[in-house]
Amino acid sequence: MDYENVVRDFAKRTRKNLEYIEQGKKEGNEVYEITHLINSCLGLLVLPHENYINSIPTTSLDKLKDQGWVVPQTINGTQPNDLKDLIRLLRNGVAHCNIAFTADSESKLDTLKIWNTQPRSGEKTWETELGFEELRSILFKFSDLILEHSEHDQTSDKL
Repeated sequence: MDYENVVRDFAKRTRKNLEYIEQGKKEGNEVYEITHLINSCLGLLVLPHENYINSIPTTSLDKLKDQGWVVPQTINGTQPNDLKDLIRLLRNGVAHCNIAFTADSESKLDTLKIWNTQPRSGEKTWETELGFEELRSILFKFSDLILEHSEHDQTSDKL
């Protein structure tokens, strides 16, 4: 199968690969599902953001919560205004490698810090901390939005 719509098809394949890796972990195989989750940010966050940047909905964070979205709490900086702002902040943090892993008392990775910085000063302007299931949930909700749209209207970049 060719890539008819690069973002849609890449997102679909990324999700399938991530689910495959997660299943392998459940079966006891030595796979790195958290590593693959971060790799999956390219296909489920960065590329869709770049393609749909002007048409990501400005759905309020309260409405997102009502729709079952995980809305991360800001631990530094200003809370995002809406979905478009949240996706932009997450995309920028991931794309610019502004991430750090934290571990629990048993040295098991349990959260990911993501932040944005001022280009010149390097000062953090926004920071959040997400559990890996929370990040996965956001990636899948956002890709659901992208995939649902692209299945209905394959000629437009509007969500």
